[in-house]
Amino acid sequence: MSVKSRKSNPGATTQLTSTGCGPRGLAACHTPPGTTAARALRARVRQPGATTGDGLALVHGARGAMHLHRVADLPALAAALRPDSGADLRRQQFGQFFADLDRPIGAALDEVASAMADVMADGVRRSKGELSTALQVTVDKRLRPWCAGCAAHHVDDALFRLASLPAGLHLVPNGDGSGDFVAGPSVPPADPEPARQELVRRFLRYAGPTDRDGLAAWLALSPTAARRWWELAAVIPVDVDGRRLFLHPDDLDAARAAPPARGAHLLPPYDPILELSDRHLLVPDPAARKQVWRATANPGVVLADGAVVGIWRRRGGTITVTPFAPLSASHRRALATAADEEVVVAES
Repeated sequence: MSVKSRKSNPGATTQLTSTGCGPRGLAACHTPPGTTAARALRARVRQPGATTGDGLALVHGARGAMHLHRVADLPALAAALRPDSGADLRRQQFGQFFADLDRPIGAALDEVASAMADVMADGVRRSKGELSTALQVTVDKRLRPWCAGCAAHHVDDALFRLASLPAGLHLVPNGDGSGDFVAGPSVPPADPEPARQELVRRFLRYAGPTDRDGLAAWLALSPTAARRWWELAAVIPVDVDGRRLFLHPDDLDAARAAPPARGAHLLPPYDPILELSDRHLLVPDPAARKQVWRATANPGVVLADGAVVGIWRRRGGTITVTPFAPLSASHRRALATAADEEVVVAES
């Protein structure tokens, strides 16, 4: 999100007003594998192979969700995301398993990660089911609760996803919405505190202005853990449309100087802007927010002069735009040239 200064008074809260959306994020969400991050990168980088270069890897990152990251960032990411205890994780996202765990969460992660690395050391590409089955041989049964859906004891799903990153596992899309695991470079241990400090710093840069609740939501942290993480960061309070939010001091000048956004664009579903930024700032209207962020299968969104003004979906070779309010003629023309497919604007 880009912002500009309304008023600045040294020693007082800086006044900012939201003016649009910026083109960056910490990592690109890639769920289903091979879809969303590729679209986000294509919208930003007009370069063949930008989503498949040697410098990028698909891994289970924040919240255990699949994200495309720089390979060089993975050791620090693994260190930052390693929970200090099961109480650090939001039960809504991670379930009851960690609350009932009979050992420190780090010990459980280490056991599963080590077992994963041993299985994948043969270089064979495996589906999640195949890897899960192989883990039944060596992983303590207490880490493999009964799953009625699979009719089997297997490693708890959240534990499985969290352990795959320190195990050095990458995912390779199959082209059908699924992905297989492959062994990547080993992930050497790193100091968690500076890693978390850097992760929060990047979050502030790419998602700001934001607050501690925004960080907690992105990482699925408990309030106590989010408070501990937030204290690692340098922040300065800003007022955005009457809300007290925060930026890193080094980002304040750029926020003030950001020019107003212009033009109309089709932003893909699960774009980093939609995943990282404050939803209430992006889409102030509650009814519109329900259309943008759904339980499953989120649509893409329409940006007009930096504001989210509608949603879009692709059916066959046609993109159907559903605006929240009538679009101007210039924005309609811009959308018509924004994609290779036919763009149809529905009545608002």
